[in-house]
Amino acid sequence: MNFIQSFGKKIVASLAALAFMAGVASASPKHEMRGLWVATIYGIDWPSVTGSTQAVAETQKKELIQLLDLAKESGFNAVMLQVRPMADALYKSSYEPWSAFLTGERGVAPAKGWDPLEFAVAEAHKRGIELHAWVNPFRFSKSATLPSAPADLKAIEKGWILTHNKPVKVTKTVTRKNKRGRKVSRKVTTTEYTGVAILDPGNADARRHIVDVCREIVGKYDVDGLIFDDYFYPEKFPVPADADPTEVGDERRANVNRAIAEVYEMIQQEKPWVRFGVAPAGVAGGNGRATAEHGLQPPSVGNDWMYNDIYCDPLRWLAEGSLDYVSPQVYWPMDHSTNPYGPLAQWWAGVAAHFGRHLYVSQNVPNMAAGDAAWREQRAEVRAERDASVAAHIPSGQIFYSAAHLTGRKARGLGRELAANEYKFPALMPPMSWKGAPATDMLRGLVRNDNTLSWFDRRKGRYVVYAIPIGVGPIEALADDGANFDSRYIMGVTYTNRFDIPVQYASGFWYAVAPYDRYGNEGEAITLNAPVL
Repeated sequence: MNFIQSFGKKIVASLAALAFMAGVASASPKHEMRGLWVATIYGIDWPSVTGSTQAVAETQKKELIQLLDLAKESGFNAVMLQVRPMADALYKSSYEPWSAFLTGERGVAPAKGWDPLEFAVAEAHKRGIELHAWVNPFRFSKSATLPSAPADLKAIEKGWILTHNKPVKVTKTVTRKNKRGRKVSRKVTTTEYTGVAILDPGNADARRHIVDVCREIVGKYDVDGLIFDDYFYPEKFPVPADADPTEVGDERRANVNRAIAEVYEMIQQEKPWVRFGVAPAGVAGGNGRATAEHGLQPPSVGNDWMYNDIYCDPLRWLAEGSLDYVSPQVYWPMDHSTNPYGPLAQWWAGVAAHFGRHLYVSQNVPNMAAGDAAWREQRAEVRAERDASVAAHIPSGQIFYSAAHLTGRKARGLGRELAANEYKFPALMPPMSWKGAPATDMLRGLVRNDNTLSWFDRRKGRYVVYAIPIGVGPIEALADDGANFDSRYIMGVTYTNRFDIPVQYASGFWYAVAPYDRYGNEGEAITLNAPVL
């Protein structure tokens, strides 16, 4: 039967409006990004082994499955998998070499048939988790010495690369014997150089290459999102002696802005439901310069170093509508002396609301030693972000850095803590209301065969499946912050038109299924064995 009739719709709208006006954060919002960064560079989070043999591939698959299982158990609904750390690929790329962080050597292919991104998408979707491809758009090498895999030569030969050797003062203790044979120690300060090479944001062909790389990811793989991190121009990249620093800064920021806008435009042409986000540093606004033109106040705490050092202006991307969400790396605890988490989350929430986009704050798990105090800090940051989002009338969201603090590679226990508290009930992704999502079809034919629910949908889609205790009626089960039913009754999300009922929900429940499109919108539910209204 169809549940949401006109009377039910009015009740849903009224309850949602009351909750909205009350401005009180839900203990567990129905719509919330709960993301997890998975860094592959240097194997920080995954994989723990590299190589091109079938045995290595099987180990990497096993580890990825364990990671996704833990993400699901912990209450996360999205994973940000780093698939292009350094102009390389953890997927079969037509443009760039296989990553050394997968096989041990840049340009060397993994075992035949092993495509980590293809596998990760399929396994994440089996668990109802979104897979967002994490791309470093400009970084080419962590050294001014350029890599030499064959696929790198095009970028090098065409002059797409900027290199920078940054001088760093290093003080070392040197011990030697004096003329009497005694050991004498003294401190010596020398200058060393840390190099970096990037794809030039000011080169239109280099930007086109980045767009092509992203187009292949979005077009070839069924990813739910694409996210960039905070690597843009090299830090303190020199300004020519005869140039005006202000003009150079404006030009470099404009180059980065063009790259962001070009990728966003490509996604709208290819698959507009794919969420595009960027994770800049945690303090923005150009210390007043970038905020003034938008009628905003700069943050009350912190200093924006990225505006002039790496030429990053996230307010411009938001103003131009080149992002679906921003995920600032607010990597400081609540009681930080200069950059406390709470005020920064509040400022970013106001910024996102001003431009009509979403805010999913990235928070740093290792900002204190692992243990109960650290987990309390992370939970406090989740609550602070939720409060800030409610006050700004935008959906909430967090992305945790990083998975190693769930899996045990660096720590263990955060996932269990979240699942028992802030992530006790599931959450759906916030709808992207600024996009013209097509209307969802009405589902038909919901049936149960043994312990499997199935239904008919004219178009392939994604669905949210509910299990509601027999003693709870349809009106009583309604959500007050979204369509259909409360998040506590969500049994799971599926990317197919069937769902295997977990044993704990096999009896004593009635069921409902609703279309849940890739934009995050939930359509009208149909029910099975629901009590009569």
